[in-house]
Amino acid sequence: MSKNMKLVCVLFACLVCTSFSGQSASPAPPAIDLSAKLIVVASQATSSSEIAIPPTDLGPVIVTLRPSLKHEEKPSDSDVPAWIQKVADLNGLTSADLKPWHIVLTYQRFDEDGDQVDQGTYEEFWAAPRTYRRIYKGDNFNQTDYVTNHGSFWRGDQRPPSRYESQVVSEVIDPFNYATTLQNVRANSLDRVFSGYAFSCIAIEKFGQEVGEPAQYCFEPGGFILRYAVSSGQTTYNRIVSFEGRSIARDVDVTNRGKPYLRIRVQAIELISQVNDADFVPPSDAKPQPQRISGVFPQIAKSASVDFPESLRNQHIVVDFGIVVDQNGHATVAKVDGGPKAAQKACADSVKKTVFVPYLLDGKPVEVETKFECRLN
Repeated sequence: MSKNMKLVCVLFACLVCTSFSGQSASPAPPAIDLSAKLIVVASQATSSSEIAIPPTDLGPVIVTLRPSLKHEEKPSDSDVPAWIQKVADLNGLTSADLKPWHIVLTYQRFDEDGDQVDQGTYEEFWAAPRTYRRIYKGDNFNQTDYVTNHGSFWRGDQRPPSRYESQVVSEVIDPFNYATTLQNVRANSLDRVFSGYAFSCIAIEKFGQEVGEPAQYCFEPGGFILRYAVSSGQTTYNRIVSFEGRSIARDVDVTNRGKPYLRIRVQAIELISQVNDADFVPPSDAKPQPQRISGVFPQIAKSASVDFPESLRNQHIVVDFGIVVDQNGHATVAKVDGGPKAAQKACADSVKKTVFVPYLLDGKPVEVETKFECRLN
């Protein structure tokens, strides 16, 4: 067993032992080898080779967690971020110590009715953390990114990938992307049973929530092969292959409210036998990536309540803001539209206290121009 695996096992055992207090769980079915099983989001399995996970109506599954800590205190399980990082190093391709690799993905995106609205391919040649080339080819987005020690450049569409275009990449290459952005969190172990089969799961939530929509990650029994996750919808990981000691899902399916949202397939994954530096040199028509972008909304790491004046409490108010989020995740108000001045001030004070997860463009934090809406009643 590798050193990383031993550390992950210790952390996992600690989380399991400390997550529950004073309440015993129901006995779980015996663990069996699930590697050949197909995980699907469906009301019921259609064959013995399938394990069905019931679809949810409102995105992530709502789970009542059994708190192991007093909510007035800072969580003591400070090893949670370290555990997330260790498990992330075992699933996907984010580790810096990997040999150079090449991957090709195809994807389809569906609307809320389940109709296909976009398709394309993603290809990446990775030589080092600051040496790679990414190629997006789709119905709505075509771009090639060049990242070198001398800077980041792009050719084609002059905008960052959209939320779903980024998700296509992260679901295969960095499936713990969402969990690694969470701050001030705790973890609870969950024994979840689907179609009669037991899975070892961890629910990760922001500290201070009794009931919420925590991110969940479910593994094959006896190991850390990711098979199911709940964050941006319900995601299943199938046809797992081992690549340089990491688990990679060749089939990834994301559903929202029980309907297909993303279908991702790994068409090729291989080591690069010889790195050609010329493959990572941006052509003359490639442009440097900007230090400030728009059209995206960074995740909120810490929200702040709005202290509306008493005189406004019974009114329906909407205040729209144009904000700029700096590279450290702090926001400044650039423009205010609508609403009484008292509400504008209360909302602006809240925006200034809100902390965002720094938005990364090719691994580097950049400023983001975006809109922020403040509502009362």
